[in-house]
Amino acid sequence: MKRLFLIQFLALFTAAQNATVSIPSLYAYNLPNPVQGNITQDFVDTPVNDPTISALLSKAQSAPFIAYDPEFISILGTNASLQLAAQRPNAFAEEAGVWVPNRNEVWFTGEQAANGASVYVLSLSDNTVYTPNTSIPIPQANGGYYFNGTVYITSAGNGNTTAPGIYAINPDTKETSLVINSYFGVPLNGPDDMTWVKKGNRTYMYFTDPPLSQFYAGGPPAQLPDTTWRFSPDDGSIVPAVSRGDVLVPNGIRVNAEQTKVFITDTPEVIPGVSNAVGSWASNAIYIYDIDEYGFLGNKRMFGLTRNGISDGIHIDDAGRVWTAETEGVVVRNVRGKVIGLFNNQAITGNATLVIENFALAGDTLVILDRQIIWTLKLAETVITAERCNEVGC
Repeated sequence: MKRLFLIQFLALFTAAQNATVSIPSLYAYNLPNPVQGNITQDFVDTPVNDPTISALLSKAQSAPFIAYDPEFISILGTNASLQLAAQRPNAFAEEAGVWVPNRNEVWFTGEQAANGASVYVLSLSDNTVYTPNTSIPIPQANGGYYFNGTVYITSAGNGNTTAPGIYAINPDTKETSLVINSYFGVPLNGPDDMTWVKKGNRTYMYFTDPPLSQFYAGGPPAQLPDTTWRFSPDDGSIVPAVSRGDVLVPNGIRVNAEQTKVFITDTPEVIPGVSNAVGSWASNAIYIYDIDEYGFLGNKRMFGLTRNGISDGIHIDDAGRVWTAETEGVVVRNVRGKVIGLFNNQAITGNATLVIENFALAGDTLVILDRQIIWTLKLAETVITAERCNEVGC
């Protein structure tokens, strides 16, 4: 009841006024001593020994939109307002966030009370939600991608019965097929997310494979390293692309519009059972890799560091800006890695302990998957075009 009240209040609040707070980027790196921030809290919760700055941060705690740069305001516009698109009593809206432009739909995954995670579809035309009748079940559905007219969904499998894998769905007919579930007979660990790349006359699917099956689906212990893989349907190959030494627990993965760079989020602490010793030598970070002519990934460098918690879902818009679902909210970085603004988790969920795991960029609309709720926000610019999605995927 309390959460429902907060949702209704926020909907009225954002409809009534522009709810954006601008914070000078200076405060990201220069605050009055003593500096008292805590990595387990959001930046806006930082105690500051200055009444003016403290009042600004306090105001930002209840603001759905926080800007650190004018570029974020240009994306947001002057009258941004969150709209309640759908709501259910269970956590049905958590992962994926796949825009299918030809159908004006967003495909996503979430909890299904009787049988793990399931696939759902939001129609952006009328905000109705339905469960697609896939021709075969997809147990413990997770991440997703749209490529070449097909929706691809990852699966953590179903214990010892169905191996983790990746499935392809025709969004029109719902015909579903298994794409990949093993490396030369060894079951995959539990594919989390994927992206497709066109390179010359070949196509490659890169997917992250942390040990999700063991921890979330009751499967056997992982036998393969936590690798990011490259699968090519053109020559029937599966090749390890990023080692566990490079990215400890690879999670979200996306390619830029130009198909030249792959971005991967490293989220070690998200996996239950990973010791503190292991987690201590990994970073909650976003990395970039260049893609060479043969589809190999190289020239790794860090793009961003998650201030609080982890980076989960990731999307790259047509301007090269990187959007990530983090503990603080949906964070937007420009092409140079600067955090230019965020969609504030505290204000949107009404609960700082609830984390937005994923979202979708659908043309000029942001779709936020807030577990029991789906929010939509009309942006002031088109951040991903239908042409890009239809030509190279999104």
